[in-house]
Amino acid sequence: MPTAGKTPHKRGRSEVWTRGPTARAIKRELRRIGQRLRELRLERGLTQEQAAEAIGVHPKHMIKMEQGGANFTIATLVAASVAYKVPLRELFPEEEAET
Repeated sequence: MPTAGKTPHKRGRSEVWTRGPTARAIKRELRRIGQRLRELRLERGLTQEQAAEAIGVHPKHMIKMEQGGANFTIATLVAASVAYKVPLRELFPEEEAET
């Protein structure tokens, strides 16, 4: 039986990253969202530093976000939608139909 205040689970990287297809899908979607964030930033004529300030993240994190190398929190995505004045759903681009 676990002791009070202790969790029986390991801390650290989530198990989803150990599942090949799931991990690949996550990475793909992070890249797509990052690309959309970059498009919105450029449409508004902002530098990465200005966008980072508006969203409330460190400029280095902004770079990682746009490159798809950051695991976004919901709070960060909401902050980006507020900063760019778009509905949250606008951060999730539609997949183009494969032909």
